[in-house]
Amino acid sequence: MPCDVRQPADCARAVQFAIEQYGQLDILFNNAGIVPFGTVLETTPETWHNVLETNISSVFYMCRAALPHMIARGSGVIINNTSDNGIVGAQQLAAYSASKGAVNLMTQSMALDHARQGIRINAVCPGDTYVPRWDSRSDDMATYLRESGDRLPMGRVATPDEIAQAVLFLASDDASYINGHLLVVDGGNTAGGTSERYSS
Repeated sequence: MPCDVRQPADCARAVQFAIEQYGQLDILFNNAGIVPFGTVLETTPETWHNVLETNISSVFYMCRAALPHMIARGSGVIINNTSDNGIVGAQQLAAYSASKGAVNLMTQSMALDHARQGIRINAVCPGDTYVPRWDSRSDDMATYLRESGDRLPMGRVATPDEIAQAVLFLASDDASYINGHLLVVDGGNTAGGTSERYSS
């Protein structure tokens, strides 16, 4: 259903729609996000506000809408899509890195708050990921993703399926004792605590 995840009322309607369609809510995957480039000096207040609303507030609103239903059932899984740039910072991504770091800490706090209510809350932290839609674009992000494979330890970026498999694992019963975890799926990019260029 159409939903602006920056609007609390839309988030509540989306959760209610899912419950009406399927009878219950088992899994919430928060996957909305925007990636504007820029230093703090290059980021306008309008862009900053949009990043916070899209990348952080959307997670807050969706979790507020979903958690009461999960608590009532005594079970549920929430997975937040963050970024390896929420683990270590990156040049030209001041607002984005700040937003993803905030969601990582919100994930861990919520995991502690709701563990005894039967709810597991984790985050998947992808590295650079190739998505076919970037092929038709000519902006900075498209260029960055096309060229970023050479600087990564494995010499390539991730595929969407590789990220999806990590999300499915966290959602599954195979991850039944994993809670408050930040699962980094970045081909080793943050293993050295840096995102500098790696030698081939």
